Amino acid sequence: MASSERDYRSSHLSKGADYDRDLQVGDFNTYMAEAERRILDRIVPSLFPDGVPRYLDFACGTGRITSQIEQFADESYGIDVSDSMMKQARSRCAKTTFITQDITQSAVEIPEVDLVTAFRFFGNAEDELRSDVLSGLAGLIKRDGYLVLNNHRNPKSLHGRLRHFKGDQIDIDLSPTKLEHLLNQHGFKIRSSHGIGVWLVMHRLYKPRILASPLATALELLSRIPGAAPLCPDAVIVAQRV
Repeated sequence: MASSERDYRSSHLSKGADYDRDLQVGDFNTYMAEAERRILDRIVPSLFPDGVPRYLDFACGTGRITSQIEQFADESYGIDVSDSMMKQARSRCAKTTFITQDITQSAVEIPEVDLVTAFRFFGNAEDELRSDVLSGLAGLIKRDGYLVLNNHRNPKSLHGRLRHFKGDQIDIDLSPTKLEHLLNQHGFKIRSSHGIGVWLVMHRLYKPRILASPLATALELLSRIPGAAPLCPDAVIVAQRV
């Protein structure tokens, strides 16, 4: 693994309770987390109306997503490289088995799963790490099983396009087209995309008092318009192993 990839992984090794606190301060991270929760509550039961036989949360961190999805699953697993974050996850997830491991370095000794979630990972990771992880996940997901992930660093969002037009330097690179190509390379086909925050086109809108307002709730409906997801700063993507 390249040194830059170690740098990304090591940035989360010592995080724990502070990670959860960061998601509760009322900023865009809070807004995204709440919107992602609502979307998952819709799509997981629609994909698995009789429940998820076997589920894995990759890069599970403190168990934010794990704790939400384990209620739908007969068997639930979480995997991460950070012991400090997994300590938080174990305290909030009653039925999940947690594994501290780097799946790019060694195989995970669990049966194939029907559903994998991976949140706040691919948008942050480097290209080689993204590819290595998808190779590992493809070996863990049953054929026709699902990978549900998010991309919260979309450079092609309306806000990102406006910043680019103004000449701002943007240090994010995972466009919807790039993500789709990457998924296809590893045997996944995107089935649906669910956008978040298409209306957030300027920095001055990213304020807690605005994000928590009824106006934000009304404007968020724009993100559900067909074709809006590629223009959103965050999106939940449902991909299937084919």
